[in-house]
Amino acid sequence: MEPQVVVPVETREMTRINTEKGEIHVIHEITLGDLLLLTAIVALLIFHVLSRVIRR
Repeated sequence: MEPQVVVPVETREMTRINTEKGEIHVIHEITLGDLLLLTAIVALLIFHVLSRVIRR
């Protein structure tokens, strides 16, 4: 009996790094949560800098 593929395999961009112990695959992927967290951190930094500049 032949195995059947029931879930299509999604190809993603990755970097392959060869080491002595084997090959490391690094998948380059960013999620919506990553974008929201980055946006929140950058906004906090901007507001912090602006509050310091306005106080002077």
